[in-house]
Amino acid sequence: MHQSPLPRLFEKFYRVDNTETPKIGGTGLGLSIVRQIVEAHGGRIWVESKVGEGSQFHFTLALFE
Repeated sequence: MHQSPLPRLFEKFYRVDNTETPKIGGTGLGLSIVRQIVEAHGGRIWVESKVGEGSQFHFTLALFE
């Protein structure tokens, strides 16, 4: 059974299996850094994904006056 990578996407150095697109590189740090920035500003970030349709990334930020 294949597990969804979604719960791990925001972990440092996590990379989804890209054997079908090996030219796409990266260190697996980008989404982790984004999560740290969003959370440092009092927000949260999450992803919604449908196989074959794509993914949407959402975030909220706290409102300060």
